[in-house]
Order: sequence, then C-alpha cells, then structure tokens
Amino acid sequence: LGVDLKGRIPKEQQAAEGRVLARLSDLGWGGPLRELFASAGSDTVVTGPLLQACIRILSEWKWEARPQAVAYVPSRSRPQLGASLAEGIAGAGRLPLLGPLDLIRGGPSGQPGGNSAFRLSNVEGRFSAASLEIPSGPVLLIDDFVDSGWTMTVCARELRLAGASAVLPLALAQRG
Repeated sequence: LGVDLKGRIPKEQQAAEGRVLARLSDLGWGGPLRELFASAGSDTVVTGPLLQACIRILSEWKWEARPQAVAYVPSRSRPQLGASLAEGIAGAGRLPLLGPLDLIRGGPSGQPGGNSAFRLSNVEGRFSAASLEIPSGPVLLIDDFVDSGWTMTVCARELRLAGASAVLPLALAQRG
C-alpha cells in the first residue's frame, strides 16, 4: 500500500485523548450535525450555539497542561467549517492560531471505506506541520469530522514531530 509504517506509533508521537461534540447517532447535537454533514456543499462558518458548545467542552476538559496554540486539519469539502471553528476557539481562549497543516501530494486521497490499513494509506504522508510555528507546549488540533481516526492520528504525529509536547484533538462530529 506504500505505507512505510508498522507496529504501534511511539508514545512521543501520539495524540492525547481527544474530545468530540457529538456522534452523528447521538441525540442532542447529533441531529443538527447530521443535517450539517448530510447536505453536499454545506460549507458554513461555526458560530453561536455550536461554537459555544465546543468551548464548553474545552472548559470541562481536565488536560494536564493548557494548549498554547490551535491548529486545524484542512478540508477540501468544507474549508470554512474547521477553519472557523479553530478561529473561534483560538479567539475565545486567547490562543495563537497556527493555521492548517499543509496538504502534501494533493492531500488525502479521499477514498472511503476499506480496512484500517487502506484508510491509513489514504492519509499517511499527506499532511505536514513544517510551515507552522509550533510551540514546545500542547497544541489543540481541530477537525470538523472524524471517521476512522487516522487523519487526526497522522496530523497529531506531524505536530508532535514538529515540536508540540502534546496534541489535544477536538472534532465537531464523529461517525457512529
């Protein structure tokens, strides 16, 4: 598959335990998020109650050390969604916004499904944090949607390799 990885990701390259606003199958936020992600081309800016709900998650998060900056996973299908969530959270927390990770070789291939190895092969080597000014402390990593978890895993690894002491993943929605 062209993936030059095997075994467990070393602890010093792993993300910390993350948070998600809701699973798409949940009651509460699951309904509005299902509608948001179901409509093709529904790229929107995160504001109001949705942003406040994410900020509430952060305020209740018992992290070992507060994030020192915010980065986000770029999206080709909904570029405003993750970017505006990251901007809103960075502003509310008075944190520097590092911006998106860079897409390498066109970014993820976007192939759905398959087993874990195929899903990893779609994202491995497709992101870089080399152009971001990574602090030596924790970085909050924002994504709009988590499916297999490989995108967050690969992006967190890139941030750790670039110098972040920890990566704290946060997403709006998760399949399930």
